[in-house]
Amino acid sequence: MAQSPSEQSPAGITIIPSMVQRASSNHWTPLKVVAVNRGSQDRNELISVYVDGEPKVQFAADVWVPAGSQRQAWVPVLVPPQTEVGRVNIPITSMMLQSGPDGETLRPDWTDAATIKRSLLLTEDEINTGLISDPPTIDLDGTEVYRIDHLTKLIDVGRTSAIQNSMELPNIAFNANFLPDTHGALDQLDQIVIAGNSLRHDTAGLLAVRRWLRRGGRLWIMLDQTDEDIVRDLLGDDAVFDIGDSTMLNQFELQSFNAVGSNDAVSETWESESPVEFVRVFTSSEDISSSIDGWPAAFWQSVGDGEVLFTTLGGEGWLNSQRGPMNGFTYFSRRLFEPHVEPFDSVAAMAPLVNEQIGYQVPSRSTAAFMMITNTVLIAAGGLWWMRMKRLERLAILIPAVALLTGGAMLWIGKSNSGSIPTTIASGQLVVINEATQEADIQSTYAVYCQDETPVELSSKADIFVQPLEWASNRTKRAQWSGSGENRWIQPEQPPGTVENWFSNTSMFVTNSTNTSDIGSMPTMLTGSFNETGFVGNLEHASSMKLEDAFLASFPAPSCSAKVAMSDKDAAITVGPDAVLTAGQFVDATLLDDTQTRRQALLRQLFESGEQSFLKDGVQLMFWSDPQDIGIGVSEAFDRIGTSLVSIPVKLRAPEPGTRVRIPATFIKTESFTKSRGMSSLFNPRNGQWLTDVTKSTETDLLFRLPPELGDVAITRVNVSMRIAAPERTVAIKAVHGDQSTTVFEIDSPTGLQSFSIDDESVLDASINGGIVLTLSVSSPIDGAPEAADSVVISQQTPQTNVPHPIVGEIETTNKTWQVDSFIIDVEGVAK
Repeated sequence: MAQSPSEQSPAGITIIPSMVQRASSNHWTPLKVVAVNRGSQDRNELISVYVDGEPKVQFAADVWVPAGSQRQAWVPVLVPPQTEVGRVNIPITSMMLQSGPDGETLRPDWTDAATIKRSLLLTEDEINTGLISDPPTIDLDGTEVYRIDHLTKLIDVGRTSAIQNSMELPNIAFNANFLPDTHGALDQLDQIVIAGNSLRHDTAGLLAVRRWLRRGGRLWIMLDQTDEDIVRDLLGDDAVFDIGDSTMLNQFELQSFNAVGSNDAVSETWESESPVEFVRVFTSSEDISSSIDGWPAAFWQSVGDGEVLFTTLGGEGWLNSQRGPMNGFTYFSRRLFEPHVEPFDSVAAMAPLVNEQIGYQVPSRSTAAFMMITNTVLIAAGGLWWMRMKRLERLAILIPAVALLTGGAMLWIGKSNSGSIPTTIASGQLVVINEATQEADIQSTYAVYCQDETPVELSSKADIFVQPLEWASNRTKRAQWSGSGENRWIQPEQPPGTVENWFSNTSMFVTNSTNTSDIGSMPTMLTGSFNETGFVGNLEHASSMKLEDAFLASFPAPSCSAKVAMSDKDAAITVGPDAVLTAGQFVDATLLDDTQTRRQALLRQLFESGEQSFLKDGVQLMFWSDPQDIGIGVSEAFDRIGTSLVSIPVKLRAPEPGTRVRIPATFIKTESFTKSRGMSSLFNPRNGQWLTDVTKSTETDLLFRLPPELGDVAITRVNVSMRIAAPERTVAIKAVHGDQSTTVFEIDSPTGLQSFSIDDESVLDASINGGIVLTLSVSSPIDGAPEAADSVVISQQTPQTNVPHPIVGEIETTNKTWQVDSFIIDVEGVAK
């Protein structure tokens, strides 16, 4: 029986730009797909979208639409890089596809159009701010209207005071009850403001915000409007506060600090007949922007590559009587409303390591050694036999025969290895453990090689998306998402003998006692303490993992090689004071094999950007292991090989009182000391670098801070290692104690590594200045070169004002340079 027109009619599909008013190049943006099925049969609709008239790269969604219903779905698209300056929109084209005997064909929609064109607004300059607040409820007295209007105006005031740009866009309100669960859904946002509890039942939204934050986002959480349990679900142990109580204030004095100006607090008063809420909290954060009566009103916390601003004062309290911003509001707005920080990216650095795994197998050293030993044994055995037979002249035949035999065997092994390169997918991963939320951030790079024409049907489970490293291609690619969030690539077969690179960036839970696992059991924390031999730690759940070339890292402090002893379940990690690695060295070996050489080259690239990476989060245990299975599927025709670099945080325990301890250099933080002379410009504590080719004589004060988890320690000895080149100069090291300093080491014309110890306990009291203070003093040239009367600034600021305050030194008329390459210490003492 023939179907009625309503049964045969296709579903109506509408594509709508969503989330942000404008998209920016090289970023993902979600498109809303609204499907209406007026028929009596369920339908599966496949819609594909391409951007900027380039059909070779498509993004598609397979949408199931029940009969007689409307359904909303999402499809993410990547806006390609833009080269045209001032471009304000970009076309997007959508197509309805259907499968048939001859493959896929275009299917006209309900308007009989085969393709539909729309456009996305573009921007390169605007700051996009998202607002997540409680959805409006029934409003009988205008309370809801006032609440939403007040939030919007408050954010606009902060943006205006920080940006001063008339082209800025208004904030974005998420109108949907749940955030889009697509790849890169929050990619366009620079900041997100959370002012309510709408995320309470949105698990996917919490995960999306958390991972966006760790990848360089800035988050503003209003604690007067957001429940504490939601914040803890979002941040885990990175929520560094506890709520005491809440009160209402009609007047208060706000003390605020300007991050880019004076360290002195700026006071301002607020008074109103309408009280404002103030939540009193206890916090371990040291980054407090504003306070009221000693209670923090605004404070910051770093999370991964991003930052969280917590405010405890209600919105009305941040506006003065003229409805303008209070100084404290302006101060933190300048820091908050900045462009999104690009997250740390290891993909480009990992690509060469992955690509070099593709290729023929070089015969191992053991194979070559076996052949050489066999050669020697055959010649020796023949020589002994014929010596007994008194026929040594036959060695003239045996030696070349054996050489030909072993040489032929080596040629055959090399030819067989080089003649067959299997179809392979090689992977390299950077796995960074976040103990606060029991998650692993995993950046993966893939190299796909095809010996013959092979279909490469890469697929990923929900929450993961693998994408090409280079989007430009002569072959049409289509990323297609199903209704469950799984995705796969549909593309022609890859040409034989070629390598293509792909990558993915995801976060996954790891196993512990309270949750299920996405990637299986693996360690989430190295816990340990100190004894007289150095650091001793225990790595739980490590028995199933491979730990190769392990070391402790704490940028910019020097790294230390680590010794690993495996047990049935755990691994014991020990680090001695003599395990310090030189700059650029990450493997404790004098002769590196090919794999170690490639690993060390990668690590050098990662540590070059350590100031903006996961390395800034404290001491990490790093080691090489097998790659984690994150759910990337590929044809069974592919051999799988790979490696992963794993980074696990280190948690210290205080040693028992009376324990003799030795603290390796990796655990000691070096800062510029700014008590009397100001901050020296010769040493940069952010990256650990010294100025090179210095000609002036100067004194540089360094503060060495011990780990706060160590507690009180009676320091008995400090071992100093200094690499310096200062020909024809006198170099002195002074220990600062109180208002005095004592010279503890002096040398003329030092070149290379200089090591010495300080064992005078009277000059090693770390409690006075919060650490050990040593002064590096470099004199004028010993030959007495004349000095000019001009002066030069050799310091940057005073500790009280943070404002440039010059310390004047003499300019020397000499071109004799000197420089410091490294200056590190390790400490011995007794725990109190």
